Amino acid sequence: MKINQLSRGLSLVCLMGLIGCTQQTTGRICEYTPAAGQPNPLGEKASFRIREQEGNTIFTYQPDPSEMLEETIELSGRRELTYRNTDLDTARVKLIQNPEHYKRLIDKKTPQDFAAVNESLTCQ
Repeated sequence: MKINQLSRGLSLVCLMGLIGCTQQTTGRICEYTPAAGQPNPLGEKASFRIREQEGNTIFTYQPDPSEMLEETIELSGRRELTYRNTDLDTARVKLIQNPEHYKRLIDKKTPQDFAAVNESLTCQ
């Protein structure tokens, strides 16, 4: 009986260790929040998010909410740009310094660059 309980306990410890090893480590997250009363230069329902993940920084632009094609089929217009092996602060500077990267990410010809969005980011 004691051996069976010990075996279960060891199995549980091993399982918890495996679960811990498979979790992704995520760093800071920033989201664009336009000033109250100001139009959103990205579009009325657009969202912009930056996250650190496994040493990379990922910029995500969602031009509008996903479109439901059918009850179980969702179409997203989300676009992502990743700066590999780059922390979030450095990646923000790189995106400001490379306006073509920003324009490709948002898939628009716009006179605005990332600096305007960067000023209104809220980070955690």
